[in-house]
Amino acid sequence: MNTQSSLSAAHRNFRPATARVSPGRAARAIGILGLVCLSGHAGRAQTTILGSTGGYAVMAGSTLTNNGATTIEGNLGAANFAGSGSLTLTGTQVSPITVQNQSDFTKAFDGLVAMSPTANLTGLVLGTSSGATVLTPGVYHFDTTAQLTGSLVLDAQNQSNAVWVFQIGSTFTTAANATVTFVNLAANSSAADGVFWQVGTATTIGADTTLAGNLLGGTTFDFGTGATISNGRALTGTGTITLGGNAFDFVGPDSGYSGGLAFVGGGNVISAIPEPATYALLAGMGALVAAIARRRSLAR
Repeated sequence: MNTQSSLSAAHRNFRPATARVSPGRAARAIGILGLVCLSGHAGRAQTTILGSTGGYAVMAGSTLTNNGATTIEGNLGAANFAGSGSLTLTGTQVSPITVQNQSDFTKAFDGLVAMSPTANLTGLVLGTSSGATVLTPGVYHFDTTAQLTGSLVLDAQNQSNAVWVFQIGSTFTTAANATVTFVNLAANSSAADGVFWQVGTATTIGADTTLAGNLLGGTTFDFGTGATISNGRALTGTGTITLGGNAFDFVGPDSGYSGGLAFVGGGNVISAIPEPATYALLAGMGALVAAIARRRSLAR
């Protein structure tokens, strides 16, 4: 018997078994998937990549020094406290911060560092006509230092889950009276949207600066007199924070422009949360394909 000829004949006559799925069933599956995703995200409360640190308005892994009249709406945490300034606190004072706080901070910080940039703004000054005065949602990278002078406008373009991430390789400095404001915000923006300033080393905020969003600092924070963070936080896992009479308001643990991002599959990779319209589009596509399949079936 010629074994090779027999195998060749068998190979020529072999037809792989395939599972047949009707277009109607496939379409219904697509539509159901879209609706499940849509309802799951629409009905669930917004969460934050900040984890347990999301409950803090101000958190320092080392010493926090307050040299002015400071108001903090939210929790305050530090290894120890110093300075002769006054403090008005709406929340809980924690000392020291927990190991979980430090772990969650590091996870969020490293996750932001690893995100793929939308644009590299190295060498440009935020808030200036020669740099950038208006930014739409995206991930903006600075190889080393970043500066904010004047007014920076964040244009959400009426997107839900709009997110701005600033990846700053080393230091971040703002001039006195610099501002960050928003335009074209969708509903529930302070909870659904996200603004994250990931700073590699030291952060220096000029006097009377008005910022928005979450500052995650690699080492130290130094706030000038009258500087404020509206809807946001100042967080560092191991560094120090020096206050000069400032105001912080983070609204709530799952708010304060800390939304719009999530860890993928419980890992350390951060991804943007799609707009609800994306899931609605998926469900609509499924319904359209189902209608076409049904029409073809009736035409047979």
